[in-house]
Amino acid sequence: MASEMEILELLEARVKRASETLRGLKQENAELREQLAGTEDRLRKTHETIASLEEQGRQGDELSRQLKLLQEERVEIRGRVTRMLETFAAMEETSSSGHADN
Repeated sequence: MASEMEILELLEARVKRASETLRGLKQENAELREQLAGTEDRLRKTHETIASLEEQGRQGDELSRQLKLLQEERVEIRGRVTRMLETFAAMEETSSSGHADN
């Protein structure tokens, strides 16, 4: 059987290894927490970017809708102006042909 001194030395060695392991685990834990904080920060920034892009998309959709309405209005106004010009031209022809008879 091992003597009490040998048992104490073995126990001391185990405690020392356990202490070193614990110290290593604490260091690893601190590093992992730091990585987690960095990852969470990147995730938060990514969510902010996504929200910003979604808002820009909504604004772009609204601008596209407004542009389409303006283009439709332009076509309608152009048609009205064309019809008015045709009406004026017809009136001028009528009045010109009326003056030629006098």
